Amino acid sequence: MAQYEQMISFRVCVQPSAIASKGFWFKENPLDYAFPATLAQIILVVVTSRLLYFLLKPLGQTKFSCNLLGGFILGPSLLGRNQVIRDKLFNPKHASLWATMGLLGATYSMFITAVKFDISMIKGSKHSLKIGVPGFFITVAISLGLGYPLATYIAGIKGGFFPIFLFSIISFTFFPDIVPALEDLNLMNSELGQIAMSSALHFEMIQWLFSTVQDIATKDKAIHGALTFISAVALLVFIVYVIRPLMVSIAKNTPEGQQVKEFYVVAILAGALVLSFISDAIGCTFVLGPVILGFVIPDGPPLGATLVTKTELLVSELLLPLFFFRIGFRINILSISDWKSFTTLQAIIGASYVAKMVTVTGAALCCKISLRNSLLLGIILNIRGIIDLTLFSRWRYSQLLNEHVYTQLVLSVLIGNMIATSLVHFTYRPHLRLGPSPKGPRIRNIQSVQSNSPFDILCCIHNEESIRNLTSLLEASNPTEASPICAYIIQAVELVGRAVPVLVPYKKKKEGNKFYRINSLTHHMMQAFLNYSENSSGPVLIQSFTMIAPYKSMHETICRLVDDNLVPLVILPFHENHQVMVGTNLTASIRQFNNNVQEYSSCTVGILVERGLPGRLTMSHFSYNVATFFIGGPDDREALALAARMLGNQNVVLTVYKFIVRKKLSNGNYNEDEEMETGLDKSMVDEFKLRNNGNDGLNWRDIEVEDSIQLIDAIMNSQGDYDLVMVGRRHADNSLRDEEMSEFVHYVELGMIGDMLASSDFCGGMVNVLVLQESKELSRNYGSAFRKIWE
Repeated sequence: MAQYEQMISFRVCVQPSAIASKGFWFKENPLDYAFPATLAQIILVVVTSRLLYFLLKPLGQTKFSCNLLGGFILGPSLLGRNQVIRDKLFNPKHASLWATMGLLGATYSMFITAVKFDISMIKGSKHSLKIGVPGFFITVAISLGLGYPLATYIAGIKGGFFPIFLFSIISFTFFPDIVPALEDLNLMNSELGQIAMSSALHFEMIQWLFSTVQDIATKDKAIHGALTFISAVALLVFIVYVIRPLMVSIAKNTPEGQQVKEFYVVAILAGALVLSFISDAIGCTFVLGPVILGFVIPDGPPLGATLVTKTELLVSELLLPLFFFRIGFRINILSISDWKSFTTLQAIIGASYVAKMVTVTGAALCCKISLRNSLLLGIILNIRGIIDLTLFSRWRYSQLLNEHVYTQLVLSVLIGNMIATSLVHFTYRPHLRLGPSPKGPRIRNIQSVQSNSPFDILCCIHNEESIRNLTSLLEASNPTEASPICAYIIQAVELVGRAVPVLVPYKKKKEGNKFYRINSLTHHMMQAFLNYSENSSGPVLIQSFTMIAPYKSMHETICRLVDDNLVPLVILPFHENHQVMVGTNLTASIRQFNNNVQEYSSCTVGILVERGLPGRLTMSHFSYNVATFFIGGPDDREALALAARMLGNQNVVLTVYKFIVRKKLSNGNYNEDEEMETGLDKSMVDEFKLRNNGNDGLNWRDIEVEDSIQLIDAIMNSQGDYDLVMVGRRHADNSLRDEEMSEFVHYVELGMIGDMLASSDFCGGMVNVLVLQESKELSRNYGSAFRKIWE
């Protein structure tokens, strides 16, 4: 009875600890309470990680490395050694709250990564399997062969089967680890990045199965492992056969072009937490359930894209840094005291890194990838990430390894990643091909196309409003039996809700293609081009593709298509063609995409500014009125070459304005480059006139002006009822160079004259403008060759 009374009095006397303070005015320090202390920690962590990323991004460091480094800096190895910081800001009694938030971020991060995952992407590159197999099996064999016998010399690692799992995991490459790194390095759409992701994808399921088996096999008792295994299988069956049909039904019942209902999004996000709770309760890793759930959710629009759009930013920029901070904060360099164990473990880790790099490099060389890119591929496949850290943290919590080993493992990930990403950042050039260059000339232009050979044009579209102007332009380009047109139609779609960029051919009869679900908008646009092909005046072959990639790296896919198919002309829609898009982030993304294609393409690039109605194209009649302004220079010669081809179409009326600047002629002080360009211009004009002598569709006008001011006035006075105006982006006249007239040019990618023609001052802003730019590399190479002939 006395004990009972004492227990009652104890319960009455002990007060629950407050989590929030009353404030400074009541002489209370907010950092003594859990909630404000946690808020301060979150602010400090996010600010530190973002500051580090801002400073280290130019050195090729990723968000992962900066977040982990931030935790290390704030941890007991550096700033955390300070008594005030350790007791007030990072008091151990408050650790559970921010640790829980960090684990929540890791859970949702793994869930989002799994949502983006598409099992059909395992096909990938034709070389990825040849590279992935040796990179996986040989590295695992070397790591186990070296690590397992030496495990007894490493203090702090539990015996039994655990060393097998530890050294195997060290040699693995997890797909969710390398994708964020490639995204930060802007290499997801590069050839190297595509092969790296495909190689990692081949063994993703094996690695997850292996990790789950490890989690089960390291239980203290066999019966516990058996019960965990049975529970994990039951969870897998439930998700696949009960939850997956529900996810597919939600995706199918969502109207096309609309997002999934908010109720379903909330239910799925809550379901991920429920499955995480169940996974932890049955003895598996807490991310197992959310990862399996992510795998069964259809990637891309509408369901996968909606989930990613609504959750990724909050998770990656707020919650996930807390997880990495928690990992880095637990690193304590002072715990490393046994240098024999330290040397042994680092030797095993280093051997695993070297083994993977050597095997991957050797396999890549067998696939005819250059030595430099083969080495970089081996480096990329050594990048670690969130999966490794999650496993290390769980092993530390389960006391399968001590603080000494845990610190070494995390530091090896941090240092290895910082070195690897910097090497890749400074040495890889995405616009260069991985292996030997294709046979024949890699760089082409319109002038190189013979009158009796096919004319290939690559047209990029973002929506259906560009179709009529593009089909009119194709028809005006004079498809004939001797010179048919092959048009590559690329629908550009931003990568949302998927992990890997893809280029998918459009197949009319396979709309249920598991590789990419064809929606009605894509079908409508591609069918419009196919209908034009069937009714064009000459042979026009349409090859349609859907390109799904981040806008910042879309140009790499375009450049590879150009190189592989020796395309001489790429036509891109101007970023402000459609008012529905103006002012949005999409507008800026498309503009950057256009600039990148202009910079790196190995062929002539045309930007089509759609201001007016397309040409009169019907089933029975077509007419097109074109004006070309020729001032001089490689880009204007490309415009004149395209105009010459159009003039072969009897339904095209062409007016060429050839401008001669008297001031330039009277000075006579040409430098070597200007003299060369003048010779090329004269040859081009003479050949054009000779070939079209007597052509009633040609109106040629030579206009002499005193200087660039009169030139601009003359162009403004040349307005007419045109369907299309063509001009080069750069000109031979130094007074019209973009760098000197930049303050007068609103859109630099159009050049000074193109920018003026696209404005409302010319033809009331109601005429389509095509601005052409010859490949910069071709201009340099061709100029050098002509200079030798000239000399």
